[in-house]
Amino acid sequence: MCWQFISHFTLFASFNKPGRRVSYLRFKLGQLLQRMWFLPAAFSLAAVLTVVVAYVLARFAPDELPFVLPSNAVQSILQILASSLLTVAVFALSTVVGAFSAASSATTPRAVPLIAGDLQAQTSISVFIGAFLYSIVGIIGLSAGLYSDAGRLFLFVMTIGVLVLVVTSLIRWIGHISAIGRVGHTIGVVETATRRSLLSMSEHPLLDCRRLEGDAEGEPISAARPGYVQHCDARAIQKLAEEHELTVAVLARPGTYATPVRALMRVQGQVDEELRDALLDCFVLGDQRAYDTDPRFGFIVLGEIADKAMSASINDPGTAIVVIDTVTRLLLEWEDETKSGENDRVLVAPLLPRDVLEDFYRPIARDGAHIIEVVARMLKSLETVAACKPGFADAAIAVARDLVRRAEKAMEADSDLAAMRRAAHWIDS
Repeated sequence: MCWQFISHFTLFASFNKPGRRVSYLRFKLGQLLQRMWFLPAAFSLAAVLTVVVAYVLARFAPDELPFVLPSNAVQSILQILASSLLTVAVFALSTVVGAFSAASSATTPRAVPLIAGDLQAQTSISVFIGAFLYSIVGIIGLSAGLYSDAGRLFLFVMTIGVLVLVVTSLIRWIGHISAIGRVGHTIGVVETATRRSLLSMSEHPLLDCRRLEGDAEGEPISAARPGYVQHCDARAIQKLAEEHELTVAVLARPGTYATPVRALMRVQGQVDEELRDALLDCFVLGDQRAYDTDPRFGFIVLGEIADKAMSASINDPGTAIVVIDTVTRLLLEWEDETKSGENDRVLVAPLLPRDVLEDFYRPIARDGAHIIEVVARMLKSLETVAACKPGFADAAIAVARDLVRRAEKAMEADSDLAAMRRAAHWIDS
């Protein structure tokens, strides 16, 4: 755990370059906070420091205290905490592991990282582990005779505070375990992550760059190894472009699968090997896509949840309908990328509405075309999107027509076909 923290710190330091540090560190810090080990490690460190603070404060206490506590008064409370909190922490961790398994089997494995990054669950577990470590260190200090009368008094006050924190966290945890890992909770977590990504995109359309019109020109630059683009530091690219009189067209937005044969960008201007490496350093590639910078990934994961709900093993079209309603809400919050940003030497193409809609609707249309309830709800969803979001209208009609063709081949009952055609009346109207 400590080694992982040191490696992350070293990685941050290696990117200590002007114009690149802030954006990269913010992205990596966000990923670090979602690691399951980070908060428990932080709380454990805080627990040890709390015991040390009690020892230090005792040196500044007056010689005469209003009352004196015997050492066993504090030690008995710490022993109760130490003997019980380890069991509570193990139980909490086993509950989270069970939630991972349930979410993976009932929804999709791509949603598990979001559950692992649930701050409420992490905070509760961290409090239990931190309080356990606080109790152990406190008992060791009392047994070794490190605390004076004033030190025991300060330690007692802090122990009462820790006890209140533990009880509060336990009550919150009891309420949380009733939902964590359930299908509805997982859908809500993915919806929240997708909404955050949409909000980020609306605040920084086109990555704060100029809109790319037509085909990109210039020398192609590709990644040395394959991977998903998780982060693109457009501000750092802008600074490099200003220094070397370049125009850079970014072809791989976050979420794109980059390979050595597919260009990450095209550059107009003189590019040497050192500059090429500096431009490539502005991209962060990983083995998986990231929710924070990739709104399409959220729609893909929601589509996987809906698609899996219609499988023969689960057979739950109701969940698919809930997910369709969720995506309808998210699509209505989509802000078209029409505003160019401050990075005038960097060009970025907007996300295509057809790609966004196909990410979600196509898998459900493929596997749910025979279920009239699901098809009707998808048609209503697409009708709403087409009417409320003009930029998506043509794509929504095209996706709806594809859905109708699939349904006509899959449905056998005439009544289902009639209901489907009634729901699709808006396509050609």
